[in-house]
Amino acid sequence: MLDNVTEELVREVLNEYKKKDPICECSRCEDDIVAMVLNELPPRYFLSGDGPGDRVAFLLNHKLRFEALIRITEKVPIVFQRNHG
Repeated sequence: MLDNVTEELVREVLNEYKKKDPICECSRCEDDIVAMVLNELPPRYFLSGDGPGDRVAFLLNHKLRFEALIRITEKVPIVFQRNHG
């Protein structure tokens, strides 16, 4: 099975964001935020021969995490308004 590791990164950053700034917890809003952010970020897939360290390094990349956080912050009010406004 193929796994877009960018999605894992975005979901991790979204969970960190929710700890500091409460947002709607419904799965529809969360999935919409993730989808909107993923549409703006390049996907990342690892080959079967890549080591686990490559994946961890990607997930801990500060620049990517910051970029995801910026996009999440932009999308939260848009998604909330769309789904509950």
